[in-house]
This record gives sequence, C-alpha cells and structure tokens, in this order.
Amino acid sequence: MLKRLAIIVIIIIFIEPIYSIGQKVYVQVKEWSGNDQITNLLNNVDEKITDVKSIISDESPIEPALPSELAVAVSGNVEGVSLKSAPTSRVVTNTEELADLMYEYFSSFAPKFEIEYVGSTKNIEKIVKEAHENATKRDDYVWGHLREHGVRYEYSRSKATIFGEQSYLMTPEQAAITEQQVDQVLGSITNKNMTNLEKVKAVNDYIVSTTAYTEETKASPHSAYTVLMEQSGVCQGYALLAHQMLQKLGIETKYIVGYVGEIGHAWNLVKLDGQWYHLDTTWNDPVPDRPRAIRYQYFLVNDRTMAKDHSWIAKDYPTATSGKYSDYHAIDFPAQVDQQLFYSNASDDNKLYVLNMTTGKKQRLSRSRAQYIVYANGWLYFSNYSNGAYLSKIRPDGSGEQLLNKEETKDLYVKDNYLYFTTDELKKMALQ
Repeated sequence: MLKRLAIIVIIIIFIEPIYSIGQKVYVQVKEWSGNDQITNLLNNVDEKITDVKSIISDESPIEPALPSELAVAVSGNVEGVSLKSAPTSRVVTNTEELADLMYEYFSSFAPKFEIEYVGSTKNIEKIVKEAHENATKRDDYVWGHLREHGVRYEYSRSKATIFGEQSYLMTPEQAAITEQQVDQVLGSITNKNMTNLEKVKAVNDYIVSTTAYTEETKASPHSAYTVLMEQSGVCQGYALLAHQMLQKLGIETKYIVGYVGEIGHAWNLVKLDGQWYHLDTTWNDPVPDRPRAIRYQYFLVNDRTMAKDHSWIAKDYPTATSGKYSDYHAIDFPAQVDQQLFYSNASDDNKLYVLNMTTGKKQRLSRSRAQYIVYANGWLYFSNYSNGAYLSKIRPDGSGEQLLNKEETKDLYVKDNYLYFTTDELKKMALQ
C-alpha cells in the first residue's frame, strides 16, 4: 500500500527593530525638567553667593586624576565557557514531548532542529502549532532573543518529521558568556541576607549605572549579551538582561512588549510580596548618559503610573495595582548605606533626603540641593547646588555639613579609597 505524503509549512517571524526607541523621542519623553534646569538656574551663581565658607583644612589635598583612573572594569574572565548542548533525543510521541524538545533547541540557541513524531498524524497541524507556541512562549528570556523562527513538517499516516529553522539576537557562544557573566555579577552585587526589594534594586542599579542607551554596538543592541558585555544597548537588551538576572535571584518576573506612543518598547514586570510592579530599567537610565547615575521614576510602579506614557496589551499580563514603593519615584542620585538610602528628592527641589528601606520612613537631611551623592568612611559627599554646585560633605545623621571647594563639581564616585570628581578636569581626593 502506498503511503500518502503531504507537506505543510508554518512560518512565524519576529523582526528585531520593533523594540527600538528612537533617540530623539526617547530624550523628549524622558525629560526631567526639574533636574535639567538646575544648571541653567545657576549659571551666574558665583555673583549671587555672598557668604561662602573656606575650604576645610582637615581634608586631603585635591589633585588632578590620571585619565586611566576613570576606567571601570566591565567583565571578568570569559575563557572556557561551556555551550549549552542541544538535545540528543529526537523522537517524540505527543504534543507535550514535542514542545519540550523544541524548547530545548530554542534554549540552546540552536539554528536548526529535526524531530521525529511517532503516532497518529490525524491532527498533526494542531499538534505542531500548539507545541511550537508553547515552546516559544515558555521562557520570556529565550522568546525575547528569537529574531526569526519557523517550522515545517512532512508526514505520513503514523509518523511526521518536523523541521525548525531560527535565528537569534545572540549566538550560542554569546548566550553562554552571558550566562557565566550574569552569575559573576550577581555574586558581586547581591548576598543571601538581602531582601527581594534590595535584590531588585541591585539589579536596576547595576544595569542603569553601567549601561549607555545606544544602537551603536558591535553585537545586536537588542540582546542581553550586548548590554552586559558592551555596556550599551536599547530597551529590549535592558529588559532581557534584567529578566535573566531577576530569574536567577528567584524573583518572578515577566518581559513586556509594549509601546511609547507608536514606538515599540520593552520592560519588565516584577512580583514582590504577592504584588506585581513595573520595572523599566531603560527609562531609569538618564539620557544623555551619566555614568553611575540612577533614577527610580520607573522603579516598581503600578499600572496607573506606567500608563501615563507607556501602553501594552493589559490582558496579556498580570495587573499591577500597588503603590507601596511610590516614594522611590522621586529618588535621584542615590547612595545606599546599609538600610538607609540617601538621595536627591526630585519632589522637594532636589534637597538631600534619607529613606529607611526597612520601615519606608523618609526625612529631609539637609536644606541643600544635592546631586551626585556618594558615601565613604562615615561621610556623604555631594555636589551642593545650593552653593554653586561646590563639593560638599555631611554625616549620615545630618551633622557637620561642609563645603570642600569653590568649583562646580559633578560625577562623583569612590574607587580605591579615593573620591573622584570632575570640575574643569577629572580630580581625586584621598579619603581619610
């Protein structure tokens, strides 16, 4: 008896660029006029200040810093990375097994697969469609990195051969490097004693402080690999890296594809204490890029807040109704010391505040308008925009506030027991 042979083709394609946000639109929508206008308001501040304290003598001398001292380590050793193996078994007998095997190929970033289905092929079209949809949507991280993917099959009455071809936003080698490096980064920015809130904050802070928003990258700017290894990329890469990091920390998260206006955008949903919250690491990253600068306007926000400038298909995702973390949304230039978060309060003229992350209580620490806040050796250092943006310091209890120079100062950071900052050049001061 002759066997009947039929060929049916199913093609499913996703195109990479829909997730990009044009730089001009991104800058316009993301503008924080309250902060951006501060410099303009202080252009002539030297003429208006009549009582300025002298440089404090008990500090170490301020000296120029070498250009090489501005460099920040990006990654560790990536040699000897093991690629995730594609599955060896190629025979399945039902829809669930077919979906499982397809997913194994996708998650290993394999470009092709060939699977044998043994059994009645009466409903083979439905079986393949259901399995393919299950496999592609099973893991947001894998699905988000699928660029193009398609499946076709050939079948007889009792057997089918399913062929898949797919391309990704990163290679198998890049996926393996990302896996290794994410583990390394998480080991350096988190610990077992941290709360889930602190872990989410650590992930947000790492991505925002190390990444510059740009499409000018060597690898795809849409991938987690590029955001992690090149410290550059666009919203899709930001969100996929956040997703991978949060998943590894045991925090339930989802990858959202939505819009800003008519332009595609991507971000995350995060679950804390049974409640879902939006997390947009891209929009927490200032543009133009400010190295080490972090914002929280889109940190753990609810649907109502997010919908002011984002849109998404609500029925496809969990609802986010809690406003528990609304105090974070006015935080700028934060410096964390144990459970205390010191920050510039955007809702109170950028004055220096402190937030207790355990109790949620906040209070004003100083009437000074503070930016570029860092902590070292029992002192908070900041640019004092109530006094010419001069370098200042204050103790965490609000005492001992002092001016340390008479130059406009910005971009503070601490490295190797030195305080680095920029005036007309990069400078450093030894910390006592």
